[in-house]
Amino acid sequence: MYTVTNSEVTERFPDQWLVITPVAVETIPFVHAWPNAKALQISTVGCNLTCPGCVSEVLVRSPDTMGTGLKHRSPLSIIEEAEQEQCQGIIFCLNEPTVSLPSFLRVAHLAKERGMFVGCSTNGYFSDHTLNLLIPVLDMVNIGLKGTNPDVLRSCGIRDRGIVMENISRLNAAGVHVEAALMHATGQEEDLIQQAREVMAISDTIPVQIMRCMAFGELGEDSEPAIPDSERLCDHIRTFVPHVYLFNSPGSSYLNSVCTSCGGVLISREMYGPMGCRPLNSAGNGVCSCGYHLPVIGTIQQTRYEEEGMKGGYRPTRALEFIQGIVSCLGEEDPACAPHLWQSFMAGDGLNRIHDRIQRIPSYYGIIQEVADIIGRKEVGEDLISTLQGMVHRVSDAVEGAQRPRVLYSMGYPNFMINGGRFENHLVETAGGEPVNQLISRTGKPGVTISYDEFALLNPDWICISGLFSLPKESCLQYCNKHNLTSPAVTDNNIIEMPASWDFGSPRWILGLMLLAAMFHPDRCTWNLKDEVDRFYRRFYGISFDSVHPTRSFIKASAR
Repeated sequence: MYTVTNSEVTERFPDQWLVITPVAVETIPFVHAWPNAKALQISTVGCNLTCPGCVSEVLVRSPDTMGTGLKHRSPLSIIEEAEQEQCQGIIFCLNEPTVSLPSFLRVAHLAKERGMFVGCSTNGYFSDHTLNLLIPVLDMVNIGLKGTNPDVLRSCGIRDRGIVMENISRLNAAGVHVEAALMHATGQEEDLIQQAREVMAISDTIPVQIMRCMAFGELGEDSEPAIPDSERLCDHIRTFVPHVYLFNSPGSSYLNSVCTSCGGVLISREMYGPMGCRPLNSAGNGVCSCGYHLPVIGTIQQTRYEEEGMKGGYRPTRALEFIQGIVSCLGEEDPACAPHLWQSFMAGDGLNRIHDRIQRIPSYYGIIQEVADIIGRKEVGEDLISTLQGMVHRVSDAVEGAQRPRVLYSMGYPNFMINGGRFENHLVETAGGEPVNQLISRTGKPGVTISYDEFALLNPDWICISGLFSLPKESCLQYCNKHNLTSPAVTDNNIIEMPASWDFGSPRWILGLMLLAAMFHPDRCTWNLKDEVDRFYRRFYGISFDSVHPTRSFIKASAR
């Protein structure tokens, strides 16, 4: 992202941006800074680290090619857009701000002159020189820690993690609001506890965000702890950290801000996309009835901005991975095709166009055709579409006229249901089921928390657990029994744990469709699912299904 010109280090892509979009601060996420505030999110591409399982991997690995897909915007035009959108601040998030530091600083200084707050999400692995440039313009920062294990740190590219802890200490001492994000991967519990203690040694006012590991990039599902395991870890950390929050765990109450004196809920939240959350309500403007004040900076806004489609936070990475997932199925491995794709699909309202077009099977075919045309794989695209159409017709013919069971599609715990209009519910309909999610009108990203009374009203015959934010079937049953959630699905043990990327984000949704139909109507759907799956993996990924090491990545069929 940098080069040398006339003996000076300069940016290769000055004042060029990938994403400029309004966002709520909790989507970044910040939980104790300007609650409910609207900011303008900016990002570029590239990173100074190479962490396995990075949610932004699609943006940070190839700046040589990705950089050509950026758009030039002057600092003034960015600030004017923020003012037109009635944003209160500017936040750099999606990739590492220090790889575009001069451009970020130009925007940040102008934002401060206009009375806006400035924040960023960063790994904190930067020099004293960079820190001295950032401190005068930063009001808040979210720092993602990478652990204490030397092997993990080396895989990321960190030689001295003490640099990050020293930067946190200096930022905190300078009056910059700091929030620390710690990834919980399976087997790394003691490592994470040590990090939390080190953060508390700097200041016990720093909220600790526990990011439940998602198997993105090169990570396999064995890296993911179940939501109950992450909650137990949070319980332990809460014994010495006043405010702990659990992300990437739909349906968990551990996103709420809780009074440290009486245990009352001060701000309730729900998951709002990967790494993000959404406040649902605030009791007493952050002041508990017992007199405790939640330590937040900035005023708590009474209304909250709601991002459209796949805009905001880390959602654009899912949209771009979705496109790359199609490219992977088409057998294209040249990374140089990426900029052409980004320019096409991110032009104008491109992200929302992707979001709208992937919610129905026919329009999904259209995206495959468009991608295939852009990368010069038209014939392969037609073959993929023809294969998907043939398999869909087999399912439709098999379930035609069958009695439709009521199906609740959840993410994580069964009290978090995906939006009724999402693609997964379209799969349920096509597979001969009745998606009860459509009976709840309110929406979130990617869904909403439902009450226990609403669950009883929906009364599902089947519960299907998303392949993106999953939960072990046994944990689902335990949750239902613990909270007295009764339905035919619970009584009859009719719970489907969808394999990763078999219901969204990848053409592998066709396998999820065949699985759903076979579960709902086993007397009509007599195909050998294992053979169907293996045939699809061999044809479009060049590997046998038995060799797959599952990952949540839309791009890769296997983590190995």
